[in-house]
Amino acid sequence: MGAKPGLVGRDRETTQLTRALAAAAGGDGHLVVATGGLGSGKTALLTAARELAAERGFTVLAARGSYLERELPFGLVSRLFVCVQPGDEVQHLPRIAAALGQSDQLAEPGPVTLPELHVLHRALARMANERPVAIVVDDAQWADQPSLQWLSTLPHRIEHLPVFALAGIGAGEVCTGPQTLEELLAASTAEIRLDELQLDGVRALLEQELGQRVDDEFARHCHAQAGGNPLLLLNLLRAHGETAPALLPTVNVRLRRLAPHAPDALHALAVLGGEVTLPRVAELIGTEPCELAGTIASLHRMGLLSADGSLVHPLVRNTLREELTITERQDLHAAAARLLTETGASAEAVAEHLTETRPLQEEWATEVLVSAAGRARARNRVTDAVRYLRRAMDEPGSQVLLAELGEVESYVDVPAAVDHLGEADPAHPALPGLLALLGEEPEFEPDAVGDPDVVPVTPSEFEPYVKAIALLRTRGELTAAYARADRALTIARRWQHRPCTAAALTARSACLRDLGRLAAAESDAREALAALESCGAARVSTPIFAALTELSLALLEMGDVEMAAQVFEVMPGEVPDLFGAPALLAARGRVRIAAERRKDGVRDLLDCGERLRARGTDTTSWRLPLGGDHLAAEERLARATGALLPLAAALREQGVQRGVEGVALLEESVALLAPTNALLERARSHFALGRALHLAGRVKPARAELRTAVDLADDCGVEDLAEEIRQELAAGPAGLTESERRVAALAAEGKMNREIAAALFVQLRTVEIHLTKVYRKLGIDGRDQLAPALRLAS
Repeated sequence: MGAKPGLVGRDRETTQLTRALAAAAGGDGHLVVATGGLGSGKTALLTAARELAAERGFTVLAARGSYLERELPFGLVSRLFVCVQPGDEVQHLPRIAAALGQSDQLAEPGPVTLPELHVLHRALARMANERPVAIVVDDAQWADQPSLQWLSTLPHRIEHLPVFALAGIGAGEVCTGPQTLEELLAASTAEIRLDELQLDGVRALLEQELGQRVDDEFARHCHAQAGGNPLLLLNLLRAHGETAPALLPTVNVRLRRLAPHAPDALHALAVLGGEVTLPRVAELIGTEPCELAGTIASLHRMGLLSADGSLVHPLVRNTLREELTITERQDLHAAAARLLTETGASAEAVAEHLTETRPLQEEWATEVLVSAAGRARARNRVTDAVRYLRRAMDEPGSQVLLAELGEVESYVDVPAAVDHLGEADPAHPALPGLLALLGEEPEFEPDAVGDPDVVPVTPSEFEPYVKAIALLRTRGELTAAYARADRALTIARRWQHRPCTAAALTARSACLRDLGRLAAAESDAREALAALESCGAARVSTPIFAALTELSLALLEMGDVEMAAQVFEVMPGEVPDLFGAPALLAARGRVRIAAERRKDGVRDLLDCGERLRARGTDTTSWRLPLGGDHLAAEERLARATGALLPLAAALREQGVQRGVEGVALLEESVALLAPTNALLERARSHFALGRALHLAGRVKPARAELRTAVDLADDCGVEDLAEEIRQELAAGPAGLTESERRVAALAAEGKMNREIAAALFVQLRTVEIHLTKVYRKLGIDGRDQLAPALRLAS
């Protein structure tokens, strides 16, 4: 069985108590004080001390201070000594007799006398002579004054007795005798402060309660919500388990003991959040600051408030807010908004409260919300600006805000932006681009290509900039294209503009794919799709088509044809004729051909070409999988447009078709790609050239090309391609015969020709002939190159 929740992470404290018990058992009495705020595990620690004392043979006297009996003289003593037989001397001490059950009269109030203390000490000493005694008092702050005075005198009376005393004090709680409690603390042998658990302690408590290991993220979340407070952590777990939390009754009972206004003060603190000042809280709950100051100090000592007066734990704040009815919460937020406005708080602070209220129908509220929205936009806090403006629409004079609201919504909520901008101004310049995100493309020419060296400063300048990045890609300036795509993404994220963020991610995904960083390309494409979905973009729209295109191509390049095919399952069979449709069809055609659905793939590719011709335009790359005469057309278009990567691919495919006669085309493809960082395309062209050279019998240059190709394929992480290249390296033009392999293997181990001949029972001349053939087939010059060449061929 695990430790009690309050003891998890308290090994140091329990060790300290164990040592004190051992010392007391040897006649060295101790009084230890344990202090802790609400829910710190103080009671659990005291319960454990009682159990430890009982296990060691102590007579255990245990009691708890009672808030309701704090005026009853020796009330705590009576609960401690309930089973103790007092001496005859109590008959002359009516209050002690009453406390110990020897009199039916109620104890009279008054200061404690020395004879009373003497009798109690003598009774304790008699018990200690028989066996060690443990006195455990919880909530000592609520003990009656005479009992508290007796406790404070114990340290000097038990220092040579086998007596262990432990007093638990709730930090910040109401106390019947503050001065006497201070004397108790000063006289104690040691004080144990129950601070909050650290992250490791929180994880241990969670794992014990859940009966399973928890990950770091969950542990950090719980620590952020409840800190290291065991009670709050248990309530948080109950809330996760849909069990009604028991936190509020515990908190509220103790708060009312502090002061009648304490619960209201905490509710006000929960609502005010970061705008906490003592005068504001006092004004909000209708009390004087001087009356509230002591309550705030007590709440701080209880561990509920931080040094600046705000609630420490989000769990407590959220629980207190939930305790209020909707109407109470709205009224409190409205009062806070008015108060903060009057005391000069920022517009954003006031707006946060106004978003939690029902419409006030007051013009000042509109002004504050609009001002807060403007400040939020200036700081790129778009979602906050949208919240403020939407709330402002419920106040007087808000109709003029409709266009401004739509413009801000265009960053995060496209359907809402279209509705509001359309209502405010049907000819608004932002509407066409927003409609395209919803799949309703107007008939207009696409934006012109921008300048890749001129950074966009508004979302309207973003699309031309992304087109400029695409142009750099086609020219083979991949490093420059990637750098600009990365910069565009940084800008879009700073704006918090989700459509622009998606466009930048899609552009960067294409650059990463060109660079052979396929896993990163896949990740960017998926993130682009998530950004588009989060802002309400239609599944059938050009931006979605573009992101799906890049995702499918990245997966295809990685060799995951099945996953690439699944990308298109969200698309209708007949792709609508949007601007992004041709690229999508070209990608789907490539994937279908790779998935051995050539007929469907060719249909997609031809459909792509037909749609491009209908628009009076053309693009590169879509013809490549078709082969034949299409490759010559692809080459002509690529040369005319300066599209370096498509040109290199077209030359490569033509060279492959021509076999040995295509070496010159393949060499041109390799040369075009050499200055670029297009690793995967370079790997393919070097591979194709190596194969053609092998067929031509030019073994040595062939193997050089193949080694380059396999290194590039490995750098890209394309295992299927790398394995195919290795097989070509292993085979050579005709492959090694079994006899040649045996001879080569022994030679690679360092054996001389005579030793090889003797080991294989062949003539020396036979060994020499075999090695000559091996050198030629492997494309090497001598014996010292055999070992690495054979490793590649294995």
